[in-house]
Amino acid sequence: MSDAKQGHERARTRPRPRRARAVDAGRTERAPAVAAADAVASPAVEVSPEAALEGSPKPRRRGIVRAFAVAETLAMLAAGVGVAAVLVGDYRATIDDSRVLPGVRLGGVDVGGREADELGELAAKVVAGGLERPLELRAGDATTMTTARQLGALPSPDAAIAATLAVGRSGDVLADLQARAAAERGDVDIAVGYRFDEKRALDRLLELAPAVERPSLPTRFDFDARRVLPATPGTSLLAFDSLSTVAVGLASGAKAIDLVVTPRPPVDDDPLAEIAGSLDISEVLGTFSTRYKADNDHFDRNHNLKLGATALNGKVLLPGEAMSFNDVVGDRSPEMGYRYAPGITAGELVDVVGGGICQISSTLYGAAFFGGLELVHSRPHSRPSSYVDMGLDSTVVYGAIDMKLKNPFDYPVVLHTAVSGGEVTVEVLGPKRPYDRVAFERELEEVIPYRTVYRDDPKLRVGATAIAQQGKRGFKVTRKRLLYRGDDVVDTESWDLNYPPTTEIIRRGTNPNGALPEGKTPAKLRDPAPQLRIVQ
Repeated sequence: MSDAKQGHERARTRPRPRRARAVDAGRTERAPAVAAADAVASPAVEVSPEAALEGSPKPRRRGIVRAFAVAETLAMLAAGVGVAAVLVGDYRATIDDSRVLPGVRLGGVDVGGREADELGELAAKVVAGGLERPLELRAGDATTMTTARQLGALPSPDAAIAATLAVGRSGDVLADLQARAAAERGDVDIAVGYRFDEKRALDRLLELAPAVERPSLPTRFDFDARRVLPATPGTSLLAFDSLSTVAVGLASGAKAIDLVVTPRPPVDDDPLAEIAGSLDISEVLGTFSTRYKADNDHFDRNHNLKLGATALNGKVLLPGEAMSFNDVVGDRSPEMGYRYAPGITAGELVDVVGGGICQISSTLYGAAFFGGLELVHSRPHSRPSSYVDMGLDSTVVYGAIDMKLKNPFDYPVVLHTAVSGGEVTVEVLGPKRPYDRVAFERELEEVIPYRTVYRDDPKLRVGATAIAQQGKRGFKVTRKRLLYRGDDVVDTESWDLNYPPTTEIIRRGTNPNGALPEGKTPAKLRDPAPQLRIVQ
């Protein structure tokens, strides 16, 4: 065996020296903390598992470390048990307490610490306020307002009081502790509920039915938005079926309750339904307005204006279709709702049934003129009107004098009429304006003097006179309509119009003891301008 091999064998079999467990006299075994300090101060070295095992703490030192860990754990457990004991002790101390736990709210009012017998009066005040609170009832897209009291709500505070006292006292310790914590955070608010009188609630629902029910509507126009609205089914309120939703809403303190409704069948008469797809009212082809006096002295005349406008509003003229004003508006008779008001008859201003309707026909005529409609037939008044420029008026008498218009375009047009705020307005609506501009031109050709007639009046004193009707001069004028595309006139129309003079009528007194007339000064006569041009 070689020397090297023998040396290796001796080294492998030589017994390892045992480490001393104690030191010489005057030295003590090093404490773990000191050893740890030394270890931190020593340079870091890589240690094999065997070396680590060989250098592990001695049994005595391991026991000391374990003792410290056990002591720390026991201390933590003791602290936890102490806290739990305190919590459980507080819980048990308040489980039979008659007062409400801190932080609990009843109907939004903090009632923490109050005795049970205090809650009745407080709940009554909360309920009283809740009975008058606004309550919204919804029926589809319709809404109306009422109150809980009007719906027959009756206070029911007992359940709320019991629930307030029961917060945190269910007997389940964990659940009760959680509830108490929530109360202290302000998260527990017991609502004061209601029960209701079904008969009273039903009566109230039937009263409110007209406010929330909706009729079925045909195809119609929204003139403000310039669009055609499709037919829509209406709704009917199911009052009996709504009682349950009212009961639930009142009990829960809801601010809004959805009622039960059912659809109504569509309307049978819907004349626009078949042509709705071809209707377009987005553009104003022509418009015209005239003024009227809106005071009480003209109440009956203004009533007639509104009746005539309503009959025309929404009238559709299909391509190539003509219309008669008298056919559309109908007879101006008491049976149709018309009243007596001043109107021109045979050149005189007298009260007639339907007086004022000529203002509707004249305003329509002006809108048709500037809208480019075909002016089939019209006749001017027998005397100039105060509300419209001479040449743009059109008189009508049912059964005798008519005005007729025609739609010359390849698309429908719709009439929109309105009487409001002292103004009559008519619009001709369609998808596009046919002309860039429309011009009205009027030229005065001749002025015709009026004649004067006298009529005896036995109510007036002999020699006294009074003007019963002021005379007005007559006129002959030429009216033209010029239609423009760009700067070019593409069409010109001309009419000769005659406004006969208005006879002046003077009352002449024949009674020696008759009355003297009031000294009224007649209005000064003014002739129209020799020429007038209006462009739209």
